Amino acid sequence: MNSIIIKELTKKYGSVVAVNNLNLTIEQGELFALLGVNGAGKTTTIKMLSCLIEPTSGDALLLNDSIISNPNAIKEKTNISPQETAVAANLSVLENLELIAGIYGQNSKTAKKKGS
Repeated sequence: MNSIIIKELTKKYGSVVAVNNLNLTIEQGELFALLGVNGAGKTTTIKMLSCLIEPTSGDALLLNDSIISNPNAIKEKTNISPQETAVAANLSVLENLELIAGIYGQNSKTAKKKGS
């Protein structure tokens, strides 16, 4: 079974192409890594796969859900751990919680309500 299917995933920032027609299939239970020099598009790819940014074109299926048509299902199935730190040092505890809630599609009002 395929866990991740990436089809012609592309992200452009103006005239800069960060990811260009990426095609990749990852089988269930398979380990993989994205390796490359700075600016190769690794972070941009992860941001697209975790629905933090929208691709310019293409799509990806994670456990049969599309990052384009069903990003909420993707957010329910995945989690990310930033390389730098799990929290932003310049934000308060509440602001950090609101940031993480935002990643999962909740606005700050809903996050505050669920946190109390």
